[in-house]
Amino acid sequence: MGGELMPTLYPHMKAHESAIWERFLEVAPWTVRSIRYDVRLGRGAEAPAGSPDWVQRMVWALSTKRVDAVVETQDATILVEVKDRASLSAVGQLLGYLALYVEQYKPQRRMRLALVCEALAPDMSAMLVQYGIETFIV
Repeated sequence: MGGELMPTLYPHMKAHESAIWERFLEVAPWTVRSIRYDVRLGRGAEAPAGSPDWVQRMVWALSTKRVDAVVETQDATILVEVKDRASLSAVGQLLGYLALYVEQYKPQRRMRLALVCEALAPDMSAMLVQYGIETFIV
């Protein structure tokens, strides 16, 4: 538990994920124009009818999806997921984030997906290539 409860510079990232992200930023191959963190995607769930405003806001906040980082470069928007050990769930998250982002923002720029991690679970490499997910192990 230790440092995991400590606030980080990057909303939604655990302390260890923040350290991974910072290592990546030092070697990132992109010319970054901007980065947005903890970007909410989707409509989220609806609170029961007649719920107070605070309950409606809490239900929305807890049920929308959140991509770790949205990186803007000169020619693309890159959705980034940060994991300590990336497994199949990271692929599903990124593909889901892409669908929600396109629906919500209707981007006119090229969309890319990236996975930044410390380690990959077995059998991941070919799948990441198949789905065009840029992978960075730091």
